[in-house]
Amino acid sequence: MARTLLSVFILFLLPIALLIGTIFRYSIISFIYAFLLLTLPWLGPLTENHIRTRYRLFIFLIGFISLLIVLAQIIFQSVLLAKKPYGHTLNDCSEIAQVLQYFGLERLDNSNAKRILRLIFPDIIILAISIICFVLLRRQLISIRSREIDDHPTPTVISPLTDSSISTTNQMKLWPRLLSIIRRARLFLQFVIVGFAAFVYPSIINSIYFIFFLTLAFIWSLSVHFGKKYALARTLLSIYAGVHLLTFYLYQFGFFQDILQPLSLWSNITGLTAIVINNCTNREPYLEKKLIWTDYVNPCAVLILYFYFAFETNQTLFQRIRSNMTTTQSVEQESLVHSGDGRDTFERNSPVARRRWSLEQPGDQTWFGRIIFVVFSALRVLERQSYLLSLMAMLAWSITFHSLLTLVYLLWACLLWVLPNSRQWCLRMSPLFTIYGGILLILQYLVGFKISFNQLNFAYDRRTMEQIGIRMDDFQPAFIPLLLKSFYMMFFWLTLRQYINEKRIANNTRGTERNNLFLYFYQL
Repeated sequence: MARTLLSVFILFLLPIALLIGTIFRYSIISFIYAFLLLTLPWLGPLTENHIRTRYRLFIFLIGFISLLIVLAQIIFQSVLLAKKPYGHTLNDCSEIAQVLQYFGLERLDNSNAKRILRLIFPDIIILAISIICFVLLRRQLISIRSREIDDHPTPTVISPLTDSSISTTNQMKLWPRLLSIIRRARLFLQFVIVGFAAFVYPSIINSIYFIFFLTLAFIWSLSVHFGKKYALARTLLSIYAGVHLLTFYLYQFGFFQDILQPLSLWSNITGLTAIVINNCTNREPYLEKKLIWTDYVNPCAVLILYFYFAFETNQTLFQRIRSNMTTTQSVEQESLVHSGDGRDTFERNSPVARRRWSLEQPGDQTWFGRIIFVVFSALRVLERQSYLLSLMAMLAWSITFHSLLTLVYLLWACLLWVLPNSRQWCLRMSPLFTIYGGILLILQYLVGFKISFNQLNFAYDRRTMEQIGIRMDDFQPAFIPLLLKSFYMMFFWLTLRQYINEKRIANNTRGTERNNLFLYFYQL
């Protein structure tokens, strides 16, 4: 119960409080809260070791900062109250007032309850939650220490193979397939999240997400294993997203907006949007309401990407550490369990048994096993018939985006339809039309920048460029065209993956036959 309550406060209430202190006002203190909020996913799970070290230091730091801000606010307001009338020595547009405003210290005269709540209560809420978290952490540490004193290690005895262990072993056969489905679902979710962050606001800063999106898709289509290099790239992208969020937050300050004017050419193509505009004559910050929806969704998409990728990175890291710690124990137990019948292990790991397992799986399974089998069968059918989906995607692409560049897809699809062995020809030509689709997707991303047609000085007029395939909607989001084209590209990537897999299987089969023939002549 104590661990659950601690998890609720640290992983749910504390991030909400930090987010409230970040978005409801814009100051240096709120920037520190934003940095602490972005640091939270990297602390790892709530284990006993992390509670002793990381989380205790993190909660203490949050409580100390919020306590300093509350004390500074009390002292500041007391000084203003001491000199009657209230705040007459501090002009709103003076340099000292603006500097104090950056640290969250403002006059509260002629303020409504909403403004007072926005300026004062976030620090009080964060301080209260951090104190509660610190008390819960202390109780948890006391219970851990008392449990360590009371517990005595008892020798573990491995029981012989029983019927229950046999049934457990049979149920464990489901885990490879289930883990494969979960792994594919997680990879697809990462693909969707990074694509959404790239498409929602085409810009120079967001182009890193677009490059990662294309790289991830092409690596998957080439059937390359995602190993440690991908985990490193995902970690670097998470750090980049965190820096992006902090930069976007700093741009909401007035002095950054004075350096790079809002709605200028460079602010549009870099992706920095002034959502909040501060004015010394008006104490309340002005929320810009004339922006398009992608300007507001962009920081939310990057925030989702950051937290999910940081979570995936931490999960992968700690799973790897945990697996390294338990490898020796699992190997020893498995050798003791299966030492009685070596033939069973050989038959279960043989290629014939694995093939029989994949084809005759659902005969003696529960509903859960049958669901896994149905999902795998659907994925296998989708991969086998991906060439038909690619042909239909070519036709749909050429019809949806009518231009000279997409005419190539129309002719390509018609040619592949009339060929006698259209599947083989479609698989062989999948690298070509996949690369061509990637070029069109990159071109769409570039023309989707938040600029007007007249700022680019093309040699042809707007109508001619649209007939070629370069269509620009002035200062309008290109989210829908990018989403549709990436949806069509998904079938091209699937077909290319099928082609690579079949080619790899054919090469392996050919190599096996060559080795068998060599062994046959060698025995003669």
